[in-house]
Amino acid sequence: MTPTVLLIDENEAVTSIVKALLIRNGYSVEVLSPGADVMQYLVEKPVDVIVSDAQAGNGNAYHLVRSIRSDPATADIPLVYLTAGASLEDEFEAYLSGADAFITKPFRARDLLAAVDNVLHRKPISTSSGRLAVVQEVARVLACVSDERHRLVRQAMKQAGFELEFETRLDRAFSRIDRERFHLLICDATKDPDAAAQVREFVSHFALAIPVVLLHGKDQAPRAPANDPQFVTVRLPATTVELADKVRKAILDFGGPP
Repeated sequence: MTPTVLLIDENEAVTSIVKALLIRNGYSVEVLSPGADVMQYLVEKPVDVIVSDAQAGNGNAYHLVRSIRSDPATADIPLVYLTAGASLEDEFEAYLSGADAFITKPFRARDLLAAVDNVLHRKPISTSSGRLAVVQEVARVLACVSDERHRLVRQAMKQAGFELEFETRLDRAFSRIDRERFHLLICDATKDPDAAAQVREFVSHFALAIPVVLLHGKDQAPRAPANDPQFVTVRLPATTVELADKVRKAILDFGGPP
């Protein structure tokens, strides 16, 4: 059965992005404005998880979660706070009010998904930044390319010494990047003329610092943002050495593994 997330946030742009992220990753999403009668809604339409902006309703979200915890019918619903407040006092107040997780804006997609997953399944949540875990790791590359490009990409990544995985569709690639740590995305713009625009929109939503290599044909140069090191274009046909060098440089420019 698909878990249902109740999303409460007065920022329509944030709501739209988070809703799309959750739906893409297998959740059903209901949206309420901060001024709605949330308690009445929960009586009529039970949900599995609540994701709420901590400042929703002029800072009344803390009062809301206390009300949820005090009612036996809703007391067990896990709640994740999204907040622009990053102080220890903000975090202390959030957990004191009864929140199960605390996510600071701006946040990474995989952090929010992990928090929702963890509170839904009652797993302990780590507050570690995880930086030590990525020391000396091998770069992981995700490639969404046509079958005819597989050999080129596979040989280039073998030469570069990077791990490689393939996806056949961009939406599946985006979903994996939401949840997993990849150091670079290779996208075949010859396969889909709109692919470059889709990738730009995706990475901009959560300010994802993942470099993207766009493969293109002679007369199909994608509209990559000018002077933006996050987007690198490679004109086909290309050699394995050329592609390996472009990918290695792109990852190094973003502070990934050597």
